[in-house]
Amino acid sequence: MHEVRRALLPRYRRVQAGRHAGFTLFELVIVVCVVSVMAFLLVDRLQVYKEAAEKASMQQTAAAIKSALQLRVAAYMIEGRDKQIETLRLENPVNWLQDPPENYVGEYYSDAYARVKPGSWYFDLARREFIYVVNLESKFLPRSDGRKWVRYRVKIEYDEVQETNAPPRKVLSAVSFVPVETFTWFQ
Repeated sequence: MHEVRRALLPRYRRVQAGRHAGFTLFELVIVVCVVSVMAFLLVDRLQVYKEAAEKASMQQTAAAIKSALQLRVAAYMIEGRDKQIETLRLENPVNWLQDPPENYVGEYYSDAYARVKPGSWYFDLARREFIYVVNLESKFLPRSDGRKWVRYRVKIEYDEVQETNAPPRKVLSAVSFVPVETFTWFQ
């Protein structure tokens, strides 16, 4: 009797081991579902990071132009050409940079929003605005016109100074490169 049991035992263990050696169909479906959900979440999170990187790139370009503008104003003031500072409103700010941004597509005399590839900068010669057309816009809230863009321009401010026995005169108080209207990109 013991010999019969010993002869059957290895076969029984082999059959039992064979049943647990792989996945059942149900287990496989569960694993596929879990991996699919994780992949979806990863892709969604990567998209958010790509959009945040686009915003950071746009802001970096605007900051480089702000710095170039401040250097240009300082040079004019040092050279005694204060009156020429006003002309900076009319200039294309890309001309102040050593190299244009890689995604700069040029100057346009008319509204070029529909013709410019998203993710690009252009200078509107009619409005005198430096415009960025947003590419990844899921977190961008457009203004009332529905356009997904950010427009910048040079802003020059003066203070009126009153000296004794003299007429008031305007004195330059600030020169900045600012958005034309506020924008919301990620809240």
